[in-house]
Amino acid sequence: MPRLAMVMFLIVLACPEQSWAAPRWTVLFNGKNLDNFRIAYSSLPVDGRPASAMFEVKNDTVHTYPGQAAGSPQPSAYFQTRNEYGDYVLHLEYKWGDKKFSPRMARLKDAGIVFHTYEDVQNSWPRGLECQIEDSDVGDLWLISSQADVPTRTASYQPKPDPLKDGAPYYAENGHIATYGDHGKYVRIRHSADYEKPGWNSVEVVVRGDTAVYLVNGQVNMRIANSKKWNSVSNRWESLDRGKILFQAEYSEVFYRNIKIRPVMKADPR
Repeated sequence: MPRLAMVMFLIVLACPEQSWAAPRWTVLFNGKNLDNFRIAYSSLPVDGRPASAMFEVKNDTVHTYPGQAAGSPQPSAYFQTRNEYGDYVLHLEYKWGDKKFSPRMARLKDAGIVFHTYEDVQNSWPRGLECQIEDSDVGDLWLISSQADVPTRTASYQPKPDPLKDGAPYYAENGHIATYGDHGKYVRIRHSADYEKPGWNSVEVVVRGDTAVYLVNGQVNMRIANSKKWNSVSNRWESLDRGKILFQAEYSEVFYRNIKIRPVMKADPR
């Protein structure tokens, strides 16, 4: 066997879990338009504009609330994949704009990814799991009429009427594992650390079956397992391991780019 071939063969033997050819990324956002997505309001509209008016595509970037005056009353909206996905790595990059909009002027800039969506709700967020993108709170978990097991700093907590207020438990890698979430409710689990930086940031969601790992700028700050959805016909919880993916416009100006997906690999974070 030639020397180069022998070296390559030994490398393969030394790395049995790594496939020789890494899977290719599939582009979800083509940089030109949002034709591949369903666009809808997640709140009541404030005027007669279509939900698509909440988004502008320019320079390979999605810009939320283009042209809207800062402080003006605005609805929330989203663009959602038409296909369902499971066992993947989702990647995107985001950057905050300067503007916030009524009725969220007093709150942090907000956006996010909702994945494994399993039921659309008119003028509300589809039900599923959210990877929060919020100024200084990137990586929070929101359970939208869903459940998951999460290790947290404390074994129990008393939820407050407004989950945006302080009081939500914090993720901890070696913490107390408990099941969170409830049918028809929003439940928040705080991220473990703030890895956001000025300018463009990257977020990745690594999905294996009913588990997920969140990474912010390459750093893990959330892990969840045993995700479940509510079956309103049988009135019971069922495994939630695939679904559509949506990207939020939530009363803040934000820019998205490089939205892509690929099959999960053994070497990806767990």
